[in-house]
Amino acid sequence: MSHRPPWWLVLALAAGVAAAEWLRRPSLPWVIIGALAAAGSLAALFPYRGLRRRALAATLVGLIVTLAVTHARLTAIETRWAEQRERRVEAASERLAGDLHAALHSADRLAHSALAAPQQDRGAALRLLERLVPTRGTEMSVTLLDPEGDVWAWAGRHRLPPVAEGDSIGSRASGYYVVLEARRHSAEGRTAVASVLIWAHPAVPDRSRSMAELFRESTEVGLAVYPPGSAPDSVDVFDYEEPTTAGPRLLFSVRPVPPEQGTAKQRAYAGGTRVATWLFLLATVLALSLTARPLERFAVLGGLLWLAIRAPVGGALNLQPFFSPATFFRPLLGPLSGSAGALALAGALLTVAGVWLWRRRVPRRWYGMALGAVLLLVSPYLISSLGRGITPPAGGVSVGLWLSWHLAILVSAAALIVPTAALFRGSRAERPSASRILVGVAIAAAATTIGVLVWSPRGGWPDWYTFLWTPALLLVALPAPRWATIGGIALVAGSAAALVTWGAELTGKIQVAQRDIARLGLEPDPLAVPLLERFGEMVRQGPAPTTASEMYALWHGSAPGEQGYPSHLALWSPAGALLDELPLDSLDLPPSLLASMVRKLGEDTSARVAQIPRGPGVHYVLLVRLSPDEVMTVAVGPRSQLVTPGRVGRLLEPGRAQSPLYRLTLSPPTGPTARLPAPRWRREGWVIRNEYPLRLPSGTRVVHAAIDLRGPLPLFVRGVLVVLLDVAVLASLWFLAEVVSGASLPKPRWTSLSRSFRIRLAATLGTFFILPAMGFAAWSFTRLAEEVERSRDLLITQILRDAAITAGGSLA
Repeated sequence: MSHRPPWWLVLALAAGVAAAEWLRRPSLPWVIIGALAAAGSLAALFPYRGLRRRALAATLVGLIVTLAVTHARLTAIETRWAEQRERRVEAASERLAGDLHAALHSADRLAHSALAAPQQDRGAALRLLERLVPTRGTEMSVTLLDPEGDVWAWAGRHRLPPVAEGDSIGSRASGYYVVLEARRHSAEGRTAVASVLIWAHPAVPDRSRSMAELFRESTEVGLAVYPPGSAPDSVDVFDYEEPTTAGPRLLFSVRPVPPEQGTAKQRAYAGGTRVATWLFLLATVLALSLTARPLERFAVLGGLLWLAIRAPVGGALNLQPFFSPATFFRPLLGPLSGSAGALALAGALLTVAGVWLWRRRVPRRWYGMALGAVLLLVSPYLISSLGRGITPPAGGVSVGLWLSWHLAILVSAAALIVPTAALFRGSRAERPSASRILVGVAIAAAATTIGVLVWSPRGGWPDWYTFLWTPALLLVALPAPRWATIGGIALVAGSAAALVTWGAELTGKIQVAQRDIARLGLEPDPLAVPLLERFGEMVRQGPAPTTASEMYALWHGSAPGEQGYPSHLALWSPAGALLDELPLDSLDLPPSLLASMVRKLGEDTSARVAQIPRGPGVHYVLLVRLSPDEVMTVAVGPRSQLVTPGRVGRLLEPGRAQSPLYRLTLSPPTGPTARLPAPRWRREGWVIRNEYPLRLPSGTRVVHAAIDLRGPLPLFVRGVLVVLLDVAVLASLWFLAEVVSGASLPKPRWTSLSRSFRIRLAATLGTFFILPAMGFAAWSFTRLAEEVERSRDLLITQILRDAAITAGGSLA
C-alpha cells in the first residue's frame, strides 16, 4: 500500500471528519458526504486481502449506517412524533404482560426453592438463599420465617418488611414502593416470602433494578403503578389480575407513560453517538495498522484529535468531566484548550511528532537552535497560563479529575520540550552521561519546593519565580541518551505540571469559598423566589401531601431541590399547630416564627413567598394552603457550608456529606465599637485564611474562612507518586511515538532475562515484600469499607431511634 497514493486513507479521513461534524450537529449533508467518502475508501481498499482490510471496510460501513439510521430516527421523532409515540406505546403494551408474568413466576420459583434451606443450620440457610437470589435483572429478595413468624434467614434487598400472613400471590405498596410477593408454606410450618420490586418512587436513589426502570430502559416507555382500586379510569390502564376460584383478583394496575419528545430525541442521539464514537475509534486503530509511512499515521491521529475537538465524545465514552469545559477551559489555544481531553490529545500528538523528529537526528542549524530557545522560554509561561483554566467543582475534586488536569498539562509541557530536545540533539551520537539530567532534575525539585513555599493566594507566584524553571528545562533538553531524556523530561515537566495543578486547585477553592461567602449577606437570591413559586404551583396541582414522606417525594427532584437549597418542610394547622415536619437542614427559623407566619396567612391566599433576613443570609418561606385545615411551609436558606444538613438530611442524601473544599465558621455578634477586619486572603503556614464581616439583623458578625493545605508530608508523598506516574506515562507515549515513526519493535529476550541476576532479585523482592504489602493494603481497604458501612448503619439506627422516641414509641 506504500507504493501508491493512499487514496483510501484520504477518503477514510474525509468520512471520519464528516462523522465528527454530524456528531457535533446532526445534518443530512454530513451523512451524504460521509457515505460518499466511505464508498470511495472502500473502492480504493479493494481487493480486500487480509483481515485488517476487511475489518476496516466493515467498520466504515457500520459507521455510515449508524449515522444514517440515527439521523432517520431523529428526523422521525422531530416530524412524526405522534406516530412514533403511538408505536412505542403499542410495542411496550405488548411486552408488558409477558414481563409481569415472568416476574410472578420468578418470585414463585424463588419462594419454592427457599423452602429447601436447612432448618437447623442458619449459616447454610443464609448461603443457600444468597445463591438463589439473582444479582442481575429485576431486583428480588427472599425471607424464610419459622413457624412462629420470626425471620430465620434472608437474602437480597427488602424494600418492605416481610410478613408471614397473606395470600400465596399478592402485592404490597407504600408511598415509595410496589412489590409483588409469592408465599410458600412447608409441612413444618415455615413460610418463604419472595418479593419482586415492581416500581420505586423517583425520590429513591437506587431504583435502577426495579421492573419499571428496566422496562423503561429497554422500551423508552415508563410505568405508573397503582395499588388496587387507586388507578384512574382510563383505557390505557392495564390491570394485572390473579385468577382465583372466586374470580379474578386485582393485584395492581399499570399505565404506560410514553417519553416526552425531547427525551426520546436525546436518547436516540445519545445511543447513536455512543455507537458511532466507538466505531470511529475502531476505524482509527485499523487505519493505523494499515498505514506504512509516519506521515500517514500522523494524519490518522489528527483525525482522532478532530473528533475530540468537534464532537461531544465525553458522554459517549463516559468521560464527561475529562472532555467538559465546565472543569477546564482556557481560550489561549482556541478549541485545543477547550477541555482537558482536547488539550491532552493535542499535546500527545505534538509529543509524538517531537519524538519522530528526535529520532531523525536533524542537524543543528542556527534557526533550529533559536526556535528551541524560544520554546524553552515559552514553556513555563504556557504551563502557568494553562493552569488558570482549571475550575474545581463545588462538590470537591476527585482523584481522577485531578489526574486528568495534571496529565493534560504534562503532555502540553512535553509537547514543547520534546521538539526542543530534538532540535538540540543534532546528528552526532550522545555521550553516555546523565549528569546534566540529574542536575536539571535537582533544579526542578528545588524550584518545586520554592514554588510550594512562596505561593500566595493573591496572585499565585511572583513574577521572578517563572525564570527558575528555565535552567532545568534547558538541561533536560540537551543531547542525552533516550532513557535519560525520557526520565529527565518526565520528571521536570511532571513537577511543573503537578505544581501548577496544585496552585490552580487552590485558586479554584478560593473562588468557590468567595461565592459561598457572598450568599451569606443581605443580598437577595434572584432564583429562590421564582423556584419556590413554581414549586408551590406544582404542590397545588397534585395530591396534597399528608406526611413527611410525601413531602419529601414532592421536594426530591423539584427545581429548588435540584439546585441544592437547604430546606425545612412542615405541615401546619391554620391555628399554627405543627402536624408533621421534615427537617432536612438546620435553618435559622424557629418553629414559633413559622407558626406565626401560618396564622397570618389570609384565608383567601392560596400561596405566598416571604423573604426573611436571618443570620446568616436571606431565608425564604413558601406557604401553600393545601386545604381549609392544612397549610404547608417550605423554608429554604442560603446555599452555604454554614448551613449544615440535619440527621434526616444526611440519611436521605448521603452524597452531600463530602469532604469540604474549605471551612467556614461564624463568630458571635460584635459590639458597635469593635474593629472589623478587612476581607483579604492570606497564607499562614499551611492554611489559607480570610475574615469577612457581615452586617446581619442580629448585628455585625465575621465569617472565618480556612483552606487546609494538608501540610508538607502528604504533599510530598502525593508529588512523588504523581511524578513516578508521569515517567510511566511519558515512556508509554514515547513508545507509541516510536511505533508511529516506523521503528521496529525489539524482540524480548526471554532466555537471557530469565537468567538475569537483577530480574531474579527483583522477582524475589516483589514476592516476599511487594505482594504481601499489596495484600495487606487490600485487606485494610476492605476493613475500612466495612467500618464505613457499620458507621452508616449506626447512624441509621440512631435516627430511627430518635424518630421512634419522638413519636412516643419504643425501640425493641
